[in-house]
Amino acid sequence: MNLNILLVSSSQRENSKSFEVSKYLQTNILNTMEGIKSSILDLSQYPFLLDHYGTGRDDQISLANNKDEVLAQLYACDAVVVIVPEWGGMIPPTLVNLLLLSANGSANGLPLGHKPAFAIGVSASGGGSNPISLLKGYAAKNSHLTWLPLHAIIQNVGDFLVQTWAPTLDNRYSQVQSRLLVGLKSLIIYSKQLASIRNELLELSKKHPYGQ
Repeated sequence: MNLNILLVSSSQRENSKSFEVSKYLQTNILNTMEGIKSSILDLSQYPFLLDHYGTGRDDQISLANNKDEVLAQLYACDAVVVIVPEWGGMIPPTLVNLLLLSANGSANGLPLGHKPAFAIGVSASGGGSNPISLLKGYAAKNSHLTWLPLHAIIQNVGDFLVQTWAPTLDNRYSQVQSRLLVGLKSLIIYSKQLASIRNELLELSKKHPYGQ
């Protein structure tokens, strides 16, 4: 079974550390796995996504194109990795709008419904835990995605990214590498198992798509 793993780089800033983490995961983990295809959804490249609920812009064509391109990637994936920076204890607003866009009424379906998701918090310093709590607290309500019980937090991300890939060593950076490796391996197992029952689950989700 070939699987398509979508890495969502959730920063609105171009050339962000979240995007570097996405490439890091591809290079050190996903590209080494047989039968796994991965792609990066860089939210900084979709500025009109912030207009999903309207900010007064007149360029409706660009807004529609951004939505269509993003939804196509959400529908095409088998599992999602959300790499999210902590901004003042919160998540970037474009990620909030992405989750709103993935709801049944906006997406004409449930593009992430019953697909496994692995959350990775990113911090330039010692933070990164708040995005995990926020995402797991509400992000599945209308998207109907399935969060893994596992997650990872990359603190001091600038230092982390220059470390040698050595997930078996007993040091702080290697332990985070090991969490990323175990998380992505788990994500793939979940994805394979959920694939056979996803359509049946989606039919049930359509009965109550807004999660009350």
